[in-house]
Amino acid sequence: MDAEYDGVRRKIVDRRAFLRTLALAGGSAILAACGGSTAVPTAVPAAAPTAVPAEAPTAAAPTAAPAEAPTTAPAVVEPSNGQVTIEWFNRYTTNTTQQIIPLMVAEFEKQNPNIKVNYQNPGNGEGYIESLLARVAGNNPPDIATLYEPPVEFAARDALTPIDDFMASAKTAKADAFFPAPLKSCQWQGKTYGLPSSAGAGAMYLNTAAFKQKGISIDRATFPKTWDELKALSKEFVTTKNGGIEQAGFVPFVGNSWLYPAWSALNGGKLFDTQSNKYMLTSDQNVQWLESWVQWLDDQYGGDYEKLTTAGSWAGTYPDSAFNLGRASMAAEGSWSSTDADIPFDWEVARFPVGPGGSKSVTAFYPNWWAIPKGTKHPAEAFLFIEFVATTGWETWYTAIMDTPSWKAFPPTVLTTKLVDKVGLDRAKDVNTFFADYLNDAVEMWTSPVETFAGDTFGAAVDKILNKKMKVKDALAEAQDLCQNKLNTVLKG
Repeated sequence: MDAEYDGVRRKIVDRRAFLRTLALAGGSAILAACGGSTAVPTAVPAAAPTAVPAEAPTAAAPTAAPAEAPTTAPAVVEPSNGQVTIEWFNRYTTNTTQQIIPLMVAEFEKQNPNIKVNYQNPGNGEGYIESLLARVAGNNPPDIATLYEPPVEFAARDALTPIDDFMASAKTAKADAFFPAPLKSCQWQGKTYGLPSSAGAGAMYLNTAAFKQKGISIDRATFPKTWDELKALSKEFVTTKNGGIEQAGFVPFVGNSWLYPAWSALNGGKLFDTQSNKYMLTSDQNVQWLESWVQWLDDQYGGDYEKLTTAGSWAGTYPDSAFNLGRASMAAEGSWSSTDADIPFDWEVARFPVGPGGSKSVTAFYPNWWAIPKGTKHPAEAFLFIEFVATTGWETWYTAIMDTPSWKAFPPTVLTTKLVDKVGLDRAKDVNTFFADYLNDAVEMWTSPVETFAGDTFGAAVDKILNKKMKVKDALAEAQDLCQNKLNTVLKG
């Protein structure tokens, strides 16, 4: 994802604004279509892919179950005749992407000389989604859209084109070519509505110096395997001053709500069941998970959530976070922060420990999604572009931004240049392989057509729990009813 913008987006997502947009687009009053700039940014030479020797370790490929096969033979969709210009709707605006995008477009056009890509950028903010949905409603959609919310939300509202027929005859973007969980985030009711070019996995980040100062190993093999062990390790680092927290070990319950599906699954639970279209918020596993967080808050951080959050920014690894400032010895964050967060000290990564109800370490992920809006005039050419971006074309992106590829065949010899420069070739290979391997154990997530609403609602419930405004069971029951009722309304509609 656009690193300079997305580091903030992944931490603070205005989901309510997006929900309002969907409601507007679904009403009888259709928003007026909005245009955007037409110029592709002037290319600035970007760093060439960092090649590692052929013997570089490869990530273990998962045993992937193919997506549900169509009930009929795939239709043959022929590309248009002659020169075609396709419109790519996006909101990437940073210096990094202004270097990358022209290079990706140029390579695609070189491989497909009959296709030109017109880069449309209506700007950042919620106006992007409003413009996109308004154009779909007005039967004037772009050919390609980069999505910042799950494709399922758009597909359930009939705003996207299914791409299964294209994938059936694709060269690289077949259903079994991607890690299963990221591709599942693009599927709704047996059809696929987009491709994930990346799926940055979450992990534990460790402050190497802080661990060494305590004489604690940073070897991944000896890192805690259970929540109890992690909590005990966290306590080793906690110090107080004048009645407040001066130094923290790990604060699991602040920020990064995109990791919640992983925390649930680490304890053997889930938040949403795709097969039955049922929310599972009130499960015993989820109750146990959140009760353990309240106990952790009480035991190590004084029990006052508001006071704790006032004392520091305990979430993630970005500048001004407690971890980045050396005030927390551990943090949870996505793979992209390995280069994007500018961590000013040596660090290590490790898998998440498992809860008492869990059986193995799993992770969550944050994708880049690419889709074809409904009603596009050039669906075949549009698919060629999103196939390129989600497979071979991602090599250019990955050299600049460490968004772990969703494509299983992505060359392990391509590394993020900034990571190599920062930690050296051997260490970069190790970190790259760690995150690619972890995607084998990614949880199924981003699959609900009311994901945005549910994320807000569940987040509010967790906030009530940690602030001790409601008991765990009561808060989850309230959120369960709200989410399921909202989903049922969408399913009926």
